[in-house]
Amino acid sequence: MSMKLGLFAVVAMACSVASASAEVTLRFSDYGPNRGARAEALEWFASQLKSRTNGQVKINFYWGGSLLSGKETLGGIASGVADMGTIVGFFTPKKLQFYNIGDLPVKNSDMRVGMRAMYDLSRENPQLQKEFKDAGVRYVTNYTTGPVQLICKRKVSNLDDLKGLKIRASGPYRDTLDRLGVQAISLSQADVYQALDSGLVDCNQGYYYQFLAYRQNEVAHNVLELNWGQNMSFGVAISPASYNQMTDEQKRVFDKVASEFIDHLADAMEAENKVAKSKMQNAADSASITVRPITEEDAEKLAKASRVSIDDWIKRVGKEGSSVLADYEQNIKKHSAQNH
Repeated sequence: MSMKLGLFAVVAMACSVASASAEVTLRFSDYGPNRGARAEALEWFASQLKSRTNGQVKINFYWGGSLLSGKETLGGIASGVADMGTIVGFFTPKKLQFYNIGDLPVKNSDMRVGMRAMYDLSRENPQLQKEFKDAGVRYVTNYTTGPVQLICKRKVSNLDDLKGLKIRASGPYRDTLDRLGVQAISLSQADVYQALDSGLVDCNQGYYYQFLAYRQNEVAHNVLELNWGQNMSFGVAISPASYNQMTDEQKRVFDKVASEFIDHLADAMEAENKVAKSKMQNAADSASITVRPITEEDAEKLAKASRVSIDDWIKRVGKEGSSVLADYEQNIKKHSAQNH
């Protein structure tokens, strides 16, 4: 009897150890606050992962840079300070020079298509795969800011109306606006309200949900709807060691949820943008906006001016840049066809 009880105890202990080893808690570092469509989509990711693994894989979020700042996140994931986190190519341009293709003003303003194109590129392109490996991380999934628009104090109906204006802009979009005769100015979004109100700047580069969040529609009532590219050097990475803590089945679930995250976030951001635009258009007179879409002719003019920034990026990253761009544009074309 005692031998049977002893054997039972050993078996029970082994099962307990196996069960414990299958439980994984991932520390996720994000520089932003826990609000908005992106944060809600990350919470959805965590809930789906927990549910589909029967509670065995969990994510603990550290919001607002409480674990790592945005600039520290890539290195912090590689060193094990965090298991997962939000990475931004702009913060580490040398380590993620190929991933920074997502921030170029490529003709690509559909959020779902853009994120899916970047997702495929990051998982399948040899240069990006090597880049993430060399950085000590594993790519998981992607975000987007959505398409770029301009909010202005004065009426602007076309690209010619922008010549000579002082516009707060950033990255390769700033460089392109410079070539179109704009006086581009660098400012944080937090400072734009006062800059627009005082006349320090005439327009601001941004996104509908951002204009509303920072109340910029209170001091600038005109939007030139550019639907111009997106910023997508912006996603999620995980430490390879943390990924390998999971069982094969858990990894399968994790990867599936990471892919589904693209569609979930696209739905959420499309809705957020639509609501923000509608709220500003239908606000009280002192905060309502007038939206003027650019013509197809101006869209082509913008794409042509943007090409210089794209060619400059290729020169910086070297000969592989052309093949990475070709893969990216092919992904955009493929997913545009599937999505329409």
